[in-house]
Amino acid sequence: MITKEERESIINEATERALLALPETIGALMASQAVLMENNKKFYADYPEFKKHRDAVMSAVEMVEGKNPLLDHKEILKKAVPEIRKRIDTIKSLNIDTVSANPDRQFQPIDSPKINNPHGVI
Repeated sequence: MITKEERESIINEATERALLALPETIGALMASQAVLMENNKKFYADYPEFKKHRDAVMSAVEMVEGKNPLLDHKEILKKAVPEIRKRIDTIKSLNIDTVSANPDRQFQPIDSPKINNPHGVI
């Protein structure tokens, strides 16, 4: 069993080490953030048409990053470009000017595909 003084000494030592590591940790985070910001600036400079569609860009980048978590940020941005373009085209094709004041609220039955498999798989 350790004494109260030994326990406090251990706690104080751990606290001191953690506090001394903070400047280095914060510095590394700031450097990493600066690199990411520089990459993003270059990305938007290379693709100025994406500036007005930041939501589509973020969503596509997150999707690519989720599928490729070990890729470098630059590579993720390169892989996301086709998906971003596809999303922007989809957004442009949406018509939000002519919205019906009285949309059809009837639930019409739909035909389901016929099941030829005895196990119920379509």
